[in-house]
Amino acid sequence: METVRRTRGWLLGGHGFELADTRPLSPGALSAIADGFLRHVLPTLVAAQRGETLTDIKGRNAQDELLPGVSHPAHDEVFRLGGMGPVASASGAIEFEPFEVSLLSPFGRFEGSSHIVHLLEQHRAGPLPAWLPLRLLGYAAPLRPTFLRIGLERFRNVLTFAGLGHTPQVTDSLLIDAVGGTLSVRMTSERNKRRDADPFLEVPCFRAVAEVLRAAAGVDLRTLLQKSLVS
Repeated sequence: METVRRTRGWLLGGHGFELADTRPLSPGALSAIADGFLRHVLPTLVAAQRGETLTDIKGRNAQDELLPGVSHPAHDEVFRLGGMGPVASASGAIEFEPFEVSLLSPFGRFEGSSHIVHLLEQHRAGPLPAWLPLRLLGYAAPLRPTFLRIGLERFRNVLTFAGLGHTPQVTDSLLIDAVGGTLSVRMTSERNKRRDADPFLEVPCFRAVAEVLRAAAGVDLRTLLQKSLVS
């Protein structure tokens, strides 16, 4: 079910909106979203960067949960994929145990007064071989993904209420949860004016995620946004 809701943009003194969509999702589509993120979205996050850092982008807050069923979410979580992975038992038979891989974005440093840099750290747990590249996890057989979380928050340079100058503040977020055969997506944005620039044009990683969702799950966030802006 798709919804669009107008909000008040407190940070920028203008307007905002929230797009939301919840629908059934097949295991194959979950793998396709994970694969698309790792092979197409992740390169846009770290493009032209020295080392694994993100400029004016970070992961979601731990309490931002769209769907229940994922335990112990981490703070500043950009990506999290979990499921069951194969292990050899003492008898030589193949058994399956839980695995998880996540990308977290702890604070790194400020660059002047206008930009904020976060690190990008990979964490693995469970039966994932060290030689398996991150970009292949979406379709790596015989892994069986069962949940996925993606969270991106974008900073903009905002004038503070106290008149102390401009500081980076989160004004746009894009969250995706896929758990138990259900997909939930939520995008929020604060704009200076009621009809302001398209955040998908401003933020390359948001645009890349939208393209992955459209191809993998039929969720067309960009069309939904355009309808809301002209209404």
